[in-house]
Amino acid sequence: MQATRFGLITLATAASAALALSVRADITSLAGSAEVTIQEYVSGRAGSTAQARQQFPQPNATLPLQVVARLSLSGEEPAAAAAAAQFADPLNQAQPNPEEFAINLALLSVSKTTRYSADATTEEIRGIVFTTREFPLRESGETITLTGRLFLDGALAVFSPTAQRDLTGANVYLRVTVVKQVTGQADETVFSGRVGLQGGASGGVQQIAEGDFPTQTLIRSDLAPFIDDFDVFELLLLPQLAIDYPYTATIDQPFALRATVAVEAGNAEDETGVAAIIGTPLDSIEEVINAARGSDAAAKTINALQRERANPTGRPAFPAARPLLPVCGLFGFEFLLGGGALVGLRLAGRRQRSCFAH
Repeated sequence: MQATRFGLITLATAASAALALSVRADITSLAGSAEVTIQEYVSGRAGSTAQARQQFPQPNATLPLQVVARLSLSGEEPAAAAAAAQFADPLNQAQPNPEEFAINLALLSVSKTTRYSADATTEEIRGIVFTTREFPLRESGETITLTGRLFLDGALAVFSPTAQRDLTGANVYLRVTVVKQVTGQADETVFSGRVGLQGGASGGVQQIAEGDFPTQTLIRSDLAPFIDDFDVFELLLLPQLAIDYPYTATIDQPFALRATVAVEAGNAEDETGVAAIIGTPLDSIEEVINAARGSDAAAKTINALQRERANPTGRPAFPAARPLLPVCGLFGFEFLLGGGALVGLRLAGRRQRSCFAH
């Protein structure tokens, strides 16, 4: 691919100065993928599988890549699972947040014998080179320190219509990694973090955070009082996060940044559900709850989720975490957080917020 000039969100900090400035880079290549897999389990044994995957560039592949998988069980004890993922073209966005990643996933089983696990992954590999045009005071081969920025906005949920239900096995996790790749060198992970919700005994749900994932602004909300169809509805909100991660580059040396956003989820049999919304509409949750609990329950759930995302009422999920410094004040310039991401399970919908830029 011919090198493309593009306004990356990258902070370049000179070793001898305290300045940070927004710089431009040459994008030498762009690749991406979106993949979803759902596995059914009946009485503990693996049953049906649904999966979909697309890659770019591939023959006949166009952006955005959009993949969807579904499984369902009808009858007196229904169950349903749906997952969608998107990788969009970051170079078409005239704003700092390129909004290329989105995931929409929900699993819910009324059945006493059927449960699901699901994985949804979207990935971008961006070839980059910084030259002396961007750094006229530096020489070819000199190492520079950079800070990339990764955007996240979404929510994770564990829910059940039965109070005090043992929720062990109902889990949903978001994992984010950024890896720097240079030909002839070992890969370097420059960011790795995971957050999630884990169900436990007596209707308990615990939040977890691992690695570099910032937890200062995450919010834990209880939506059960607003949705009378569910006695447990625990939500972990990730409200418009802008995550900075440091890395180094060599002037005139091409390299790649591989960003991966993935959701791993599983529910338990007999009235348990989980969901993940990363930069997307709420299509999968609406579809799955409608199939398992009816349209009235689905509508109430969607309304409560939309209200909570727009105006959070919960508490800090990790109250011991230190507050983040305001990004604009820290680096001396502002970043626009616009709307845009997945088209959801209907593959046609509004844009919300998403993820990766540098």
